[in-house]
Amino acid sequence: MFKKLLFSSLLLTSFSYSFINVEPPVIGEKEGLDAEVSTGAKYSSGNTDSILVALAGKGEYSEKEWLTYLIASYTYGKSNDEKDTNDGLIHFRYVHNISNTSYDYEFFLQTEFNEFQDLKERNVVGANIRKKLDLPFDKIYIALGLFYSYMEPDTISILDPIYKRTRMNSYLSFLKNINENFSITYLGFYQPNVEDFSDFRINQILQLNASITDDLTLAFDINHQHNATPYHQIEKSDIRSTINLRYKFK
Repeated sequence: MFKKLLFSSLLLTSFSYSFINVEPPVIGEKEGLDAEVSTGAKYSSGNTDSILVALAGKGEYSEKEWLTYLIASYTYGKSNDEKDTNDGLIHFRYVHNISNTSYDYEFFLQTEFNEFQDLKERNVVGANIRKKLDLPFDKIYIALGLFYSYMEPDTISILDPIYKRTRMNSYLSFLKNINENFSITYLGFYQPNVEDFSDFRINQILQLNASITDDLTLAFDINHQHNATPYHQIEKSDIRSTINLRYKFK
């Protein structure tokens, strides 16, 4: 039911997307509604014929003391006519400032699937406290919190059971403008199991962004994911890179 509700929300808001700009959202920076769409692709032929297509979208609404956003992504790929990539993610977050301080609290929901990590569904609900840091970046935040995770494989077995875990959630997020046309954004998560810190997840996205116009950006994205306890015969780490075009509606 949780997964169906989130997918319904995605359809109602007409967002479909790949790698969206991950710069830290700032409460009250721009009030009202913002939307962004992104598309990325990779193609090669010869000894190996491969194609990868990624679509993404984000909608954000901000007021003076709070903001909320919905993001989603879907990626599909084939090599030598065999499907080798099929994954998607939807994420909803609410962020509220704490009495005009440098602290915010956050609530979030997420659902995802990844066919080639044997992940039928992974549903997450949690909360964080984040803090804005006074460092030489244009925007930089750290956060700490907890979330509950439900993870189900494509085929349930003794080796691949359903996992229900409570994890600590910590992240670093920053934006650094190199000049008026080029910027670097980063978002990195570290998520250990509260009962066993050797069971952890890492997810990092590094983006190099070059502005073409005020609304259009060419970006090179590198995404690294590591799961210390994946399902049976699944690699612990994945690295993906794409070149994307992002368009922001104003």
